[in-house]
Amino acid sequence: MGMRPMKPGVLIASAIVAVAALGLPQSKLHAQAADTTKTDSTFDIRSLWRSRGEKSSFTLTSGKAYNRVEGLPIMLGPTFRGTVAHAIVRVGVLGIIRTAHVAHWDSENRGHRVTAEVRSSGQRGYSVGGTLLDVVSPVERWQLPEPDAGLATFFFKRDYLDYFGRHGANLFATAFAGDYATFRVTYGNERWSSRRARDVPSLFRDSENWRINPAVDDGTMHLFEARFILDSRNAERNPWDGWYLDFRYEHGSGALVPSSTGVSFGPILQDASGHALPRDVSYGRGFLDVRKYNRISPKTQLNLRMVLGGWLHGDPLPLERRFSVGGVGTLPGFDFRRTGIGTDVGQCSTDQTRLPGRPAQCDRVALGQVEYRDELHSDLVDMFNRNGIHVRGAVFTVRPSAVAFLDAGRGWLVGNQLGTLRYPSGSLPGFDTYRADAGIGLDLGILGLYVAKALTSEEPANFFIRLHNRF
Repeated sequence: MGMRPMKPGVLIASAIVAVAALGLPQSKLHAQAADTTKTDSTFDIRSLWRSRGEKSSFTLTSGKAYNRVEGLPIMLGPTFRGTVAHAIVRVGVLGIIRTAHVAHWDSENRGHRVTAEVRSSGQRGYSVGGTLLDVVSPVERWQLPEPDAGLATFFFKRDYLDYFGRHGANLFATAFAGDYATFRVTYGNERWSSRRARDVPSLFRDSENWRINPAVDDGTMHLFEARFILDSRNAERNPWDGWYLDFRYEHGSGALVPSSTGVSFGPILQDASGHALPRDVSYGRGFLDVRKYNRISPKTQLNLRMVLGGWLHGDPLPLERRFSVGGVGTLPGFDFRRTGIGTDVGQCSTDQTRLPGRPAQCDRVALGQVEYRDELHSDLVDMFNRNGIHVRGAVFTVRPSAVAFLDAGRGWLVGNQLGTLRYPSGSLPGFDTYRADAGIGLDLGILGLYVAKALTSEEPANFFIRLHNRF
């Protein structure tokens, strides 16, 4: 069923709001200046406390997200930041109003995020806190950050992520050394639930249907996560030099109702009324993202990235915790969620497990990316950069760079050897089974224009735009 057509005036106004709310760094709509947290639980734990001084205000923010489940989630409520003795105290009580289905007031459009944290002052120290949450989270946030994902959804009706509901609470403790290193442990109890694609408008292609938001394994989980971040980059945006490492280990245990037969936990058991019964689940999952930025001359750099993630021990991973590769964020030479002919090493689906919406089903993934950048100069660029480009109080400079890149990656299942889709836990697929692409682009500093072509299959070249660096 297609979305209702929008009037031209509404389209223009919506485009302005979307760009203001999503498209620029630090894009927040405030009643007063205040600290906020993102709707996704994987917010930047290194930058929560960079501002100084006491603040008590009412916050209104977009959350920098737009998707086919929520529309534009609007977060509003009081926030406080102050000092007690030698500790910094931060409290935020934010309600979430989602704009899907014309912001209809129902349970799917309401949520909250309440956070309290006490942190030692200084560049090195500790913090403890807790969160109450009722949010919609992406299944694989690592693939594509905001605002890239949100703007693709709003303008072109292309949502490159899948989503599920998270309702519960957690406690966390953090040790930090400035912005260089952070170690954080979190323990929580959450109820996971499937969410559906709703009546969410887009600027173009609004008459088309949204891709189905896949069902997940519903139930209640106890979660423990340990996360370590090391960041020696010279800049968070457009880095020239340094390392970035993000390692996470998660252990989950609880009871989940499988969403489909044979995907996660084998056959679905039913009660006398035909309702699916929950299954006890206990699993271990790891994720590693390592990036190295190398300045090899005053105007050129060579950047490298490796991503490894997947099942480590215990029961099979729930659908919320599975992996995939393919599309703008990982292998842009391959269409997002395209299965094609032959073994599906993108989503790891088979003829028996090809589910609506084509969700991620891989137990493990591996991805490697290489990027060469050469900064360009001209009199026109120097003219633009003389005073900078001022947008919403931020000053930008145009730094066009020619970019060439190469990517390779795939996903696989863990178990007894089965063709080129399933491998024993201690082995890796051969490199000849990986998908690979290559591409070129022009990065203007504010946004980048790219073309990528698959190398391991006969597919047409893909054109795409990124607001952030590719990695």
